[in-house]
Parts: sequence; structure tokens; C-alpha cells
Amino acid sequence: MTNKIYTRVIEWAYENIFGEKISLKTLIFLKSLKYVIFGYGIAGFCVFVFEILCGRILGPNEYGKFVLVNSVGMFLYFFMTMGVTTAAVKYNAEKEEYNRQQKITSTSYWFILIISFTLVLLFFIFSPLFSKFFSIPLLISRLSIIFAFFYTLYLLVVDSLRGLHQFKKLAIFRATYGFLILIIFILFLLNNYLSFKTAVFAICLAYLIIFSMITVSIRSYLSFEIDKIWLKNLLEYGIYAAGGSFLFVFLPTLSKIMVNKYLTVADVGIYNAYYFSSLNITLFFYNVFITVFFPTASKYQQKAPILKKIKKLIPFMFLIGTPLLFVSQLIVLNFYGPKYPINYFLMFLFALSGILFLIYGFYSWLFFSKGIKEVRLIVILITIMFLINVFLSIYFIPRLSFSGAVLAILLTYLTGVICLFFSQKKLIE
Repeated sequence: MTNKIYTRVIEWAYENIFGEKISLKTLIFLKSLKYVIFGYGIAGFCVFVFEILCGRILGPNEYGKFVLVNSVGMFLYFFMTMGVTTAAVKYNAEKEEYNRQQKITSTSYWFILIISFTLVLLFFIFSPLFSKFFSIPLLISRLSIIFAFFYTLYLLVVDSLRGLHQFKKLAIFRATYGFLILIIFILFLLNNYLSFKTAVFAICLAYLIIFSMITVSIRSYLSFEIDKIWLKNLLEYGIYAAGGSFLFVFLPTLSKIMVNKYLTVADVGIYNAYYFSSLNITLFFYNVFITVFFPTASKYQQKAPILKKIKKLIPFMFLIGTPLLFVSQLIVLNFYGPKYPINYFLMFLFALSGILFLIYGFYSWLFFSKGIKEVRLIVILITIMFLINVFLSIYFIPRLSFSGAVLAILLTYLTGVICLFFSQKKLIE
């Protein structure tokens, strides 16, 4: 009964937005999306509670330290994956052949394990340099390395499920992850471990448990072999894809590091409250959609129909998404408490940035699904955007404080969206 109602609602919405009957392929895509929405929705709620507890109980200063560990860790994990997980999603999704998928999965799995273990040791040796580079204490630098390692393990197995089109299983494990971080964190709190390290350890332990569980579930796709031909293909595509996807996701995270550079650790905590209640919520919907969209788009050679649908969605994203993000900030900031002041202009800037973030993300992943040539274009563009964001942050933050940080993000994503709009012909050539 519930499935029939869901299908009818989806068909009605689809026909009214796109002006055409829904196809069987689209229904299959939306069914997979339904599973992911369910699993990620549960996890999202748990993460929401987790973040609120961190912000309220730990306070802006300790919460700011946790945010820095997370932010620097999201920078370091790039070197531990080298985009191989993204490449594995694309190549596994293209053809559902068991022998091919086993070679791809095994090669990416063992390569990343070897590289990540090696880099953890090297990063620890050079952790004092990281500390100076990011203007953070040595302890935060080392915890960031640990965080990056466990996130890499988690990403490896999650992307393996994506490439294998096992979305129902992915949804279950994602929901389990949400429950785990919340339960582990609360257990720490009940034992009076009130520190930013508590939050870091809770997430890392949850990553490790999920990594172990998914590894067992996909063991039939794992063999003790690294296929040299597939390794070459994975690295060739992966390095470009990693540069594009990493810099895109890291751009808003960079703003937290820049805020720490020019303001205070407590300011990082306050800024992240706004980030979490807007861009992080946007990132949730983005991740849910891209989780299914990228492997699905990779299966089809013709990108024009997909591009057409994205363009039709853009007006709805602005008209509906902007006010929703504004309201979400108003609600969530009140949960954080009186230590986190409300600034309506800042909320508006974050809301607009969130929508531009989504539009750029949808366009860029469609380019990723096309091939290496298109991925190179995205890498060049996002590199330029990254540099623009750095310069804008250096100029705006000392002058406009928090508003300067988010204004730099907004202008950066606006530049990216304009460039991709004028480059879209490459998708249908």
C-alpha cells in the first residue's frame, strides 16, 4: 500500500515538473533513491542530534576543536583514496558482470588499504608541519590523521556498495552508522568524557564497525589479487575525479579553516552552527541524490535527457530550496542555544550558497559520468574556483567576519555554475 502511494505521488510530481510520462528506468532509479533516502534520513537525524549535543554540551570552544579535526581530516583523506573509490563506482556501475566487478572491487580495496596505512605513518611523522600549515595544535593535527584514515575505510566500502548497485543494503548500513555514532557518543558522555576527543573517537569507532560489517557482506567480491590493468584504469580516472570531487566538497570546509586563521576557535564553533544548519543539510540531500545518480548516469551513454531534467529542476531549487534552508537555520540555531547568536543576513547568504552548491554538484557529477576528458575539465574549473575562494576569503573574512567567509563561498560556486552552464554542450557531443 505504501509503495503504491509513493509511486503515484512520484508519478504525479514527475509529470507536472518534466511534462512527460515517467519511464521504467526512471522508476527503477527512484526506487533505489527511496531506499537511500530512508537510510540516509535515519542517519541524518542521528547526526543532527549528535551535532546538537556536541555544540550544546561541549560549548563553542571544544566544538570548534572537533570541527577543525573534521575539516583537516576531510583534506587528508583525499591522499589516502586518490579517487580510486570514485573510479570503482563508475566502472563497476557501467557493466554488471561478476568477474569484472570482482577484479575492480578487489583491486580498489587492497590498493587503498596499502596506501592509507602507509600514508598514516608518513603523516604522523610530518604532523608538526601540518600543525603549522593549518595553524592548529599538534594534537588536533594527529587526530585529523586518524579521522581521515577511518573515513577512508568507511568510504571504501560504501562506494563498493554504490558501484555494485546494492542500494538497499547501503541504506541499512548508513542507518546503522547513524545509530552507532549517537549511541557511542552518549555512552562516552554518561561516563563524563566531556571533550572534543569524545566526538572524534565516536565517529572513528562507528566508521570502523561499518567498514567491518560491509567487508563481510561483500566478501564474495574480494580476492587477494590486484589486477594491474584495472589499477591503471582506476588511477587514471580516479586522480582526476578525486581532484574535482574533493575540491568541490572541501571548498565550504576550507572556510572553517580560514575562519580559524583570522578569528578564534570559538568563532569556528559558531560559524559551523550556521554551516551545519544550511550547507550541511544541503550536503545531506546532495549526497542522497548523488549516491544513486552517479552510478545510474554512468550506465547511459546519452547524457542529453539527464541534462534536460537537471535544467528543469533549477528554478524549483531556488524557489523552494532557498526559503527552506533559511527556515532550517532559524530552527537549528535555536537548538544550539543562546551561545550561538542569530544573524539573518548570514542565514540568507548561507541559503543561497546551499542552492548554488547543489546546482554545481549535479552538473559536475554528470560531467564525471561522461568520461576522463570531461573530468579533466571539471578539475581545471574546480582548481580555479579553489584559488578564487582562497583569495576571496583572505580579502573578505578580516573585513566582514562570518559574512565574508560565506560570501566567498557564494561567489565561488556562482562562478562554477556559470562556467558549467556555458560548457554543457560537451555533454551531448
